[in-house]
Amino acid sequence: MSVEDLSEFAVNFLLSGHGTSRQLAVQLAQKMPQSPPLEVVFLLSITASGIEETFSGPQMERLAVESWRAAALLSVDLHMMQLRGLRCATCHDLLTYWRQVDGFFLA
Repeated sequence: MSVEDLSEFAVNFLLSGHGTSRQLAVQLAQKMPQSPPLEVVFLLSITASGIEETFSGPQMERLAVESWRAAALLSVDLHMMQLRGLRCATCHDLLTYWRQVDGFFLA
């Protein structure tokens, strides 16, 4: 899928109430298991930015803040993977980390 397609999926996922930003991160990682995990950080960030720029109101602000938070927490996970010497080249590696070490995003 292209970045545009994934971005559209991300915005629709959140706006339609299909789940939280944490769940969106998992969905994105599952959709592109061979991509670098920073792609998920990027997609969460452009989703948050797009929501902030396009919509208004408390619910939209909450969605944007949650997306920024998920992007930041995902970056922390990637840093922790590096510090532990774990492979973190792909989203598959990230999903493995979440399953084995830190299930916050899977909750």
